[in-house]
Amino acid sequence: MNKMLIAILLVGIISSGLIYIHPVYAHNFGGDESASFLAKVSEIKTEVGFISKHVSDLKAIDYYSSALGEYWNANDTKEMGERNTLLQKEIPATINSTINNARAGNQSAVNSDVSQLNGYLDEAIPVRIDKDKLNNSTVQALAVTFVLKEALEKYGDAINSTVSLNDMSHTSMGGNMSSGGMQQMSVPIVDQLKYENSMGLALAAQQMFNDLAAKNPAQSTSNEKISAEFTKLLQDLNNKADGNTIMTDMYMQIHPNLISAYNIQVVPEFPMPALLVIISIVGVIMITRFRSINLRQ
Repeated sequence: MNKMLIAILLVGIISSGLIYIHPVYAHNFGGDESASFLAKVSEIKTEVGFISKHVSDLKAIDYYSSALGEYWNANDTKEMGERNTLLQKEIPATINSTINNARAGNQSAVNSDVSQLNGYLDEAIPVRIDKDKLNNSTVQALAVTFVLKEALEKYGDAINSTVSLNDMSHTSMGGNMSSGGMQQMSVPIVDQLKYENSMGLALAAQQMFNDLAAKNPAQSTSNEKISAEFTKLLQDLNNKADGNTIMTDMYMQIHPNLISAYNIQVVPEFPMPALLVIISIVGVIMITRFRSINLRQ
């Protein structure tokens, strides 16, 4: 009788929702330095491209300069120096030159700086990333997800979202469909530069995926599906869709298909061993309470 009661209690604990298990697509990816660097290169190119677009606009230049500081800092310079001392010097120097010339209103100099910086960054990729990792489709796909994460962060800031758009727990599984379902909601943009930045990063991620797909024709079915999902994401960003719609595009569409097509490993938010420990602890508490009640009766 006691064994049966214990079993019933444990089943009740799980089914009652006292313990919530995140789905497999929690999308917490393990760290990979190679993928991070590929993403960094794409992000830097995006930011300097916007600086060249906003020459003499000090507010915009300050914003994009700050973003560049997130993507390339003293630690990046140090790590580059371990592989190539010329690039260690030239990359930060050219970033600074781009910013200074933009503030001075020198468009031609900025254009030259951007072209030169892009060349240095392209040269840095095989210097910083070992060949086996550079040619690995999983690493390349993971880099795409890192850039998309930045795009969502910037979009959340642009619409002044009260929650992180990179936190799936805030996603409504129903979603707001632009066709064949609920009417998609449009939201106001409170920061135009962050909105512009989110669009630019999403486009950069799309281009990275297009390059990846071209190298992997065997994945044509998945590639076509992901490509269509990228188109949907960019349309929704362009239409200033609500945060839930954008998260649904990302975490219910693009990410799951990238994961399955390119074998990206997901780090579970709630590992099974920890889950079992919690179930056991809660079960013991419930059983102890039941016994205490019986003893008092």
